Amino acid sequence: MDAPKPHESRNEPGYLLSAVLIGLLLALLGATQAAGIESGPVKPGAGTVLLGLYVIAWGCMFLASYYYSHKAVFFRGLIWVCEKLSFPASRKMAFFYFALASGLGTMAVLKGLGIT
Repeated sequence: MDAPKPHESRNEPGYLLSAVLIGLLLALLGATQAAGIESGPVKPGAGTVLLGLYVIAWGCMFLASYYYSHKAVFFRGLIWVCEKLSFPASRKMAFFYFALASGLGTMAVLKGLGIT
């Protein structure tokens, strides 16, 4: 059996990393719900700030999945979304999702803090 080349990376299961990341998303979502986010126009408050952080976290996970998809099954799932469910179907859609989530999340955080 040949040794892997330095530029090739093997897929690691990364179950613990995946569980931690999913747990972080669930914790942010639960905190958002507990803070009392309401449907409709965005209003200043803790719920809106937490919602913005939740959306930013999703964007950061898409960005991390572009670079570290070999490290965790969760990241491979996000890259699969980019490559199979996006148009145009490409790994680089992770950058688009990162930018979109970061922009929308930042606007929500600023609105939640009453800055805008």
